[in-house]
Amino acid sequence: MAHVLVVEDEKDSRDFVAQYLKREGHTVTTAVDGQTALRKLLNERADIVVLDVRMPNMDGIGLLEILRSYLRWNTLPVILFTARAIPEELTRARDMGVEHIFHKANFQLAELGQVVMDICHPNDGGTDTIAG
Repeated sequence: MAHVLVVEDEKDSRDFVAQYLKREGHTVTTAVDGQTALRKLLNERADIVVLDVRMPNMDGIGLLEILRSYLRWNTLPVILFTARAIPEELTRARDMGVEHIFHKANFQLAELGQVVMDICHPNDGGTDTIAG
C-alpha cells in the first residue's frame, strides 16, 4: 500500500478522504495548505499526493510547480482536486504530469481509491487516469 499525503484546506473534505484511504489500507498524512505539505515532504516520504487546487498560503498549482522543480519530487505522483476548473490551470497541471484530476462536485471515493491503486500497481492493467 501507499503513503498518501492529502493536502486540503477544508477539514471535512480532508478528513473524509484521509479516512477512506486509511480504510483502504494506505498510510495517510494530511496538510492544510501547500506550505505545510512542503514541510511534511521535507521530513517524510510520500508515494502519492492528493492535492486541492484552491488553498490559502500556497495553492496546489504553486506546490506542484515546486515539486516538479526538485529532483527528489519531480516524478512524485499527484492527484488533483478542484471545485472550480479553470482551463489554464488544468492544462498547466497536466503539463506538469498530474496523474488524475477530480472535480469535487462529482467524484466518487471508490474512483479515487482505484486511481491510487493504479498508481501503486501500474502493471496491473489499469486504465488511463487523466480526466478533465
